[in-house]
Amino acid sequence: MNSSPDFLHSSRRHFLAKNAMGVSSLALAWLLNREGLLAKPKPSLEEVNYNLLPKHPGAAPKAQAMISIFTGGGPSHLDLFDHKPALAKYAGQQFPGKDIKYDNAGQATSIVMPSKWEFHRHGECGMEINDTLLPHFGEIVDEVTLIRSMNLPNIRNHVAGMRALTTGRGPEGWPSLGSWITYGLGAESQNLPAFVALVLGNNPPGSPFWDSRHLPSVYQGTIVRETEPRIANLRPPQHLTGTAQKNQLGLLDQLNRSHLSDRPGEDDLAARIASYELAARMQTEASDALDLSQESEATRKLYGLDDDVTKRMGE
Repeated sequence: MNSSPDFLHSSRRHFLAKNAMGVSSLALAWLLNREGLLAKPKPSLEEVNYNLLPKHPGAAPKAQAMISIFTGGGPSHLDLFDHKPALAKYAGQQFPGKDIKYDNAGQATSIVMPSKWEFHRHGECGMEINDTLLPHFGEIVDEVTLIRSMNLPNIRNHVAGMRALTTGRGPEGWPSLGSWITYGLGAESQNLPAFVALVLGNNPPGSPFWDSRHLPSVYQGTIVRETEPRIANLRPPQHLTGTAQKNQLGLLDQLNRSHLSDRPGEDDLAARIASYELAARMQTEASDALDLSQESEATRKLYGLDDDVTKRMGE
């Protein structure tokens, strides 16, 4: 292959001469499109089924499920796991490095501030941790993977950092990792959501941390709150229980599918129907799954439900 192609030095006339057929084709396509004679591409009219059926992964899985605990607003890593002796060495001095970036110009300072805590090594791995803030963590450090090499350019505030951790990208508008996993692998149960978000406090639906964004809505995280109702709108009003609800859901499904049949290829409609069907199936099984009284005493103790300090997080 010629590493110095002629077109880099071609004049406009030479370019048109050598590419006459290509230019003619472009002109013809433009004229046909202008006159409305160019055939438009046919949309895909095949029905798209969005479901949570298990899908075969590309490789043998090493785990069957995952619990991701994200503590937004937790203590700084510099005070927990990431011991930096240089902070003590340069304490109170101007930072000797270059290219300091600030999240908020009003809070900008280049004075070095060390951690107020002491660090000690633990376990066979020799992990340095803060014994004061984490008095029992040293007992399990050999079971923990601590990653210190992660960094993201151009992310210098909490919100963008949280998006990067939960979606893989700093900018807005991308599906959460749980949505991607559900989309790619499905679920073992068709009566329970494959991806749930166990939230504390008042977190609105559609949060970027568990939303599906441009993926179908059936793959977004289902919010499970710490107090009743654990799942919003799971139980119908009293006057719509039993036969009344069954008839209402049947009519709604009939109308939705009639609407979809008149609009083939509308993926959003198919995804919405799948979401409604999952919600109906969840009414019985989700309540049972959230009933912690059915758990064994050993399981309740493992999650700290017998201790007032850890009970809220364990539940």
